[in-house]
Amino acid sequence: MFKNIKASLQSFRFYRAARFVWHFLADPIFRRDHLLLWRRTDNLFQHRSITAADRYPVIFAFVRDQLADRPAPRLLSFGCATGEEVFSLREYFPSAHIKGIDINPANIATCRARHRSLGADPALSFEHASSLAAEPPATYDAVFCMAVFVRWQLKEDRAVATCTPHLRFEDFNRTMTELAACVKPGGLLVLRHAMFRFTDTTSARGFRTLLHAPVTEEFFPRFGPDNRRLPDEPIEAVVFQKIPAT
Repeated sequence: MFKNIKASLQSFRFYRAARFVWHFLADPIFRRDHLLLWRRTDNLFQHRSITAADRYPVIFAFVRDQLADRPAPRLLSFGCATGEEVFSLREYFPSAHIKGIDINPANIATCRARHRSLGADPALSFEHASSLAAEPPATYDAVFCMAVFVRWQLKEDRAVATCTPHLRFEDFNRTMTELAACVKPGGLLVLRHAMFRFTDTTSARGFRTLLHAPVTEEFFPRFGPDNRRLPDEPIEAVVFQKIPAT
C-alpha cells in the first residue's frame, strides 16, 4: 500500500512538473511572469498577470458613490497588470484621471498599446514602477490595490503555517505606508484579496473602515505581523477612508 501511495505522489509531481514546463514553453505571459519571479525583482508580490475586466463591480460602484461629489477624481491602480482594471474604472469614472502602475514592464507595454488602440485617452496613463516612493503625497482620491499581496504557492497548501519565504509582512507594511501616503485626506484606500490585513499595519490608525466583503476564495490564508497564519475569517475589510487631520 505504501508503495502505491508513493508511486501516486511521484506521478502527481511528474504531472505538475510536466504541466509547468508545457505552460512555460507555450504561454509567453506565463513565461515572462516566472522570469520576473526568478530574477528576484525588488518589491515583487504577485508575479502572475492574471486579471479580467470589471472583476470587482460591487467595490467599484461603492467607491464611485463615495466619490460622487468629486467631479474629476484622481485614481491610482497599483499593480494594474495588463490594464483591465484601469479600463474598467474608466467606465465607472468617466471624468477621472486614472493612472496604472505595474512592476512588470511587459504589462505596461501591453497597457500602452491598448491605450493607443482605444484613442489614447489623455486622462489615462501607465507607468512601470515597483513602488510609490516617487509619487507626491496626498495625490489620489482613491488608490486601488487588488490581488497584489498574494502568492499562489500559499493557496496550494492547506496546512501552511507561515508566509515566508514567499511574502513578508514587513514588505507589505512598508508598501502600505507608501500607498497610504498617496491618498488625499478623506480619500479611499481599496484593498482586496490580500494575504495580510491593512488593519495590522502602522498606517491603519489614520484610516477608518467603510466596507467589508465576504471572502470569495474556497481557501485563502492570511498572515499576521509575525508572518504566521491567522485563523480563517469569512469577511475582509476592503475599503478604508483616510481620516482628515484635525
